[in-house]
Amino acid sequence: MSKKGSSHPKALYQLRKITRISALVILAAVVIGFFLPTDYRVERSIIINKPHDAVVKALLGGDSLSDWMFVSGGKVDLRQGDYQQGDKATISYDDSKAQGELFFTAVTTNSIAFDVKPKPDVDVVHNTIYISGDNKSTNVDWEISGKLRTGFLSPYLAFFANKIAGRNFETSLQRLKEKVELTQ
Repeated sequence: MSKKGSSHPKALYQLRKITRISALVILAAVVIGFFLPTDYRVERSIIINKPHDAVVKALLGGDSLSDWMFVSGGKVDLRQGDYQQGDKATISYDDSKAQGELFFTAVTTNSIAFDVKPKPDVDVVHNTIYISGDNKSTNVDWEISGKLRTGFLSPYLAFFANKIAGRNFETSLQRLKEKVELTQ
């Protein structure tokens, strides 16, 4: 049979080639994913032009935490008094009845450690905020760490966690700065 009478047109051969190449790319992505880490660590810092004590008060204040901590699509619920080690804060969402939890694991004048479980079916994210400064300005360093368990996409999400979570940190830290610096 000549080429003109072929039962497989040229377009079919190109489609086969494209699907085989696509399958190889997907297979390569899955294999590479097995070797990438699923752990992540994100850090952000800000300098607040207020004394150390004023910053700590805003960080731990039950009535101020919801003002500065950014939660996408939700908020930290208000509470009376300051948070201490062992205290919990509830995270409520606008579009869901599911609630998250923020649990203070360690509280000192120079650091605050807390775990966040954004929603019941999401892994815990470990947070530590370090506070250092004097009577004029305070440096706030915030870091998170955790492990993603979302199947073969985990390593790729962990790779981009710095960018994704970093924006939320930057928003929270900027809101903290504005709240503290505008308070007399």
